[in-house]
Amino acid sequence: MTDRNKSRSPEFLQERVNYLEESNQRFMSILEMLASSSEFQGDLSSAEDAEGIFKATASQLRRLFPFQSMGFLDSQPDGGFELLVADPADARDTLQLLVEARMIDGTFAWALNRNQAVLVPTDLAETLVLQVVATESSVRGMFVGMLPGSSAAMDAASLNALSIVLYTCAYALESTVLYGMLNDHTQHLEERVEMRTRDLEEARRQAEAASLAKSDFLANMSHEIRTPMNGVLGMTELLLQGGLTPEKERLYLRAIKDSADSLMLIINDILDFSKIEAGKFTLENETFSLRDAVERCLDGLLVSAEEKGLRLGLQLDPAVPDSLVGDQGRLRQLLTNLVGNAVKFCHQGHISVEVDLVSLEMDDVTLHVRVTDTGIGIAEEACKRIFNVFEQADRSTTRKFGGTGLGLAICKKLVDLMDGDIWVESRLGEGSCFHFTAHFLLGSEKPLPAKETDLATKQLRWAPLDILLADDVEINRVLMQAILGPHGHQITFAENGREALQAYKTKQFNVVLMDVQMPEMDGLQATRAIREYERATARSIPVPIIAMTAFAGNEDRQVCLNAGMDDYLTKPVKPAQLLQLLNKFCDRPIESVEAASGNTPTGSVPKALSDERAESVEVFAQSELLERLGGRAEMIPRFVGLFCKGVMPQLNGLVTALAAKDADGVRRHAHAIKGSAGNISALRMHNAALIIEKAAKEGDLTEASKQFANLQLEYSAFIEAVGASGFVVET
Repeated sequence: MTDRNKSRSPEFLQERVNYLEESNQRFMSILEMLASSSEFQGDLSSAEDAEGIFKATASQLRRLFPFQSMGFLDSQPDGGFELLVADPADARDTLQLLVEARMIDGTFAWALNRNQAVLVPTDLAETLVLQVVATESSVRGMFVGMLPGSSAAMDAASLNALSIVLYTCAYALESTVLYGMLNDHTQHLEERVEMRTRDLEEARRQAEAASLAKSDFLANMSHEIRTPMNGVLGMTELLLQGGLTPEKERLYLRAIKDSADSLMLIINDILDFSKIEAGKFTLENETFSLRDAVERCLDGLLVSAEEKGLRLGLQLDPAVPDSLVGDQGRLRQLLTNLVGNAVKFCHQGHISVEVDLVSLEMDDVTLHVRVTDTGIGIAEEACKRIFNVFEQADRSTTRKFGGTGLGLAICKKLVDLMDGDIWVESRLGEGSCFHFTAHFLLGSEKPLPAKETDLATKQLRWAPLDILLADDVEINRVLMQAILGPHGHQITFAENGREALQAYKTKQFNVVLMDVQMPEMDGLQATRAIREYERATARSIPVPIIAMTAFAGNEDRQVCLNAGMDDYLTKPVKPAQLLQLLNKFCDRPIESVEAASGNTPTGSVPKALSDERAESVEVFAQSELLERLGGRAEMIPRFVGLFCKGVMPQLNGLVTALAAKDADGVRRHAHAIKGSAGNISALRMHNAALIIEKAAKEGDLTEASKQFANLQLEYSAFIEAVGASGFVVET
């Protein structure tokens, strides 16, 4: 029988019919499953991200095809692909290797550019299926699956069904991305609307506050102008009536002059402010003497300060050039406003003016001026607004103290013209410190002499002392310079007892500040040597020697006195406590301010030691350090940097001593760390070092080793606390 006749035989035709029926049945089965894929659609709808969509698609493909394993690669922004979902999960590594192999031979790239599956036979009699997951606009990923058997395992119906499922997956991915973008846009829009609403509300509040401030200002101004005008008119009326004695006439005339002066101050404030607001206010550039300008300004305020029993002092940084180019009149106006306010709001105590050098670059000089008083202080909330126009710290202050409320606003404008800043630090009942910076040009290179000026001629002037300071720790020496330098004292440094003895033999000192524990020759040995030298040279008046040490016990105090010292200070040293001892031993009057109140008495245990393990002990007692630095917060980073530089060798030495079981070495290093930590106000670190020192004294190196880890933790906590306080440490 020929092939043609055979193809028309009943057997062949029946086989062909059976094949077509099976194919049709396969098509119908797949189409029915796709048509009834509500579960698949539900899974896609509930998926929140690409991983969820890929997992839902994998579940659908499991219902349709006998894949041994499958995976989905997610398209990355950089053009790469990342295997995001593997089913089953333990097939991830195998699928990753298969994909990498297909990337190398080019099959992966080929599949990316086709709209249908690519079937690749493997060496294990299996078929690798690759098909891109893409919409008409973008590629979203790649499907990879492993089927048993040859490529015949996927017929045309199966390939079409696979394409339909993967297209559905791709559009679900695209919808998720678009929905996310829309959601982000909506959220940002809501945030912008909310922010704009807040801005408008804040603008409305500020406008209302400004309106209220202007109303208060006008009411105050009316009162302030009427008061001196009433004085002028009333006293003039009395003078015109005649019949007055010469004494009465002088009294009334003085009252008229005082009222006229007050009125002139108000008018000047208004005129200055008007010119500044109109942009017609300019600064003069003339060469002037800074010291002369400042002293003449403060001389004019000295009488009003003396009338209230206030001490008015001036301190100029020796590094500040005396000859400057700028507007000295406006500088004096700034100082007059700030110091005048200090006199007005201060009932007792003192007012100090400090002028420091911030920078000197080429011909540009930047000054930092502080005006500090012991007056009524300012509430924290008021500190933020007192430089605003028409604002005062308290509306009642105008009626009680007088004033236009323009003074500080004018100061702010003047400082802005001088390319500087102005701010205030204050607490109610504790006084205030007004700061401002200003730029000038350099007039000459001649520096100011180092001294502190007491402007009150009726008060005693303190002569600076020549002080010998012996301490082996750098930060302790620098800290003492910061405490004593502003008072004009001249300090000679010695890093050990031997250097202190040599310095004492070459110069006459008013007082010696002696650390006890130092290398080569300790403080006790140096004191004995100094006393022996005094006896040998027949000095009639022995120099006062004051011990400064981290040892805090009464027995330690007695040891110092027995060695020939005159008194004893425990570290960390309180500035007021130190100054009180200098007054005592150098025949100088004790300051009128109650400097020692609130401080521990000489030789007593610092408050941080009252309970060494108390949780309430601060990691970083910033306020204590500020007290030692005279309130100069800008110096904190430098001192912390010096502390870190000095403490690291001591910590390393402590490790070495512990390893060598050297109890005395452990004690010495712990003692040095304790003193430095106390001076920098690292209280918990101070206490941890104290525990190690005590343990080493008692020969208990096991306990000292245990506590060393705690000391390291406290050191780290201290550095973090300094950073959290907003200081960038200088290392």
